[in-house]
Amino acid sequence: MIWKNPVLVKEIRTRMRGNRAFVVISAHLLTLGLIILVAYALYISSMSGYNRMEERRNLGKVLFGLLVSLELVVISFTAPALTAGTISSEREHQTFDLLQVTLLKPRSLVLGKYISSLVFIFLLLFTAIPLQSPAFLVGGVRVQELILGVVILVTCAVTFCAVGIFFSSVFKRTLISTVSSYAFAIFTVFGAPLLGLFFVAFAANSLSDLFGGLPLSVKGAALVVGWLLISLTPTTTIIATESFLLSQNNAWLLRVDLPLSNPSMQMFLPSPWILFVAFYGLFSIVLLIASILMVRRVES
Repeated sequence: MIWKNPVLVKEIRTRMRGNRAFVVISAHLLTLGLIILVAYALYISSMSGYNRMEERRNLGKVLFGLLVSLELVVISFTAPALTAGTISSEREHQTFDLLQVTLLKPRSLVLGKYISSLVFIFLLLFTAIPLQSPAFLVGGVRVQELILGVVILVTCAVTFCAVGIFFSSVFKRTLISTVSSYAFAIFTVFGAPLLGLFFVAFAANSLSDLFGGLPLSVKGAALVVGWLLISLTPTTTIIATESFLLSQNNAWLLRVDLPLSNPSMQMFLPSPWILFVAFYGLFSIVLLIASILMVRRVES
């Protein structure tokens, strides 16, 4: 059973005992709470007084999006810090040989390190959910949106922790493993969406002309490819999922009108969050299996 894993028990007890975990969680919640309070005060002070119901709904959307964005940033910076040195540090401190002579299996070592870090990330994530209460009090946010936001954030935590474990098992130096893990997280959350935005901004007109002369089947294939690319980053997935949820009120299957087609064509595609969770869930499993194989190869 996974909860009888000695590495998992040791890591959780080491991380949760003492004042460090209490201080980190308290600082995390206080920081998020202050940011939400300042954003709430600034938005309230700028309200015109006309159509206050619509403005309050917009305030709820702003607070919800702000907290989800902050949590995404916290996960992208915290997960690599917790996992990038879990195995490489054992080599640096010359304790990995001691683990090799025990009856501990490589799978238990990798999963123990991985789950212990993931538990702490989940603790940071779920303790911040009550901070969404102002968004519900002022209106504009549904429970469905909250659940989808949590699902995407959990997927990001699972993926970034798996990436950190993988690089920690590949590289012998914690510094290299940490830099690689942060590079992956920063590129996935910030770099890829910015590159996509610049590409669309500079090539929109030429792509429109080229797209208009293509056959209808090619247009549909191009739309599917673009849909998959949107679902590969958490930032674009959150924006696209929220946009289609508001416009079509459907979180599962979305209707997309194929542009520049005559006659017009409609396609039904799964919501971006479904593709995001499926892709990165499978990607995390592959990384964990590769990490186990790397640790096992070192043992042989």
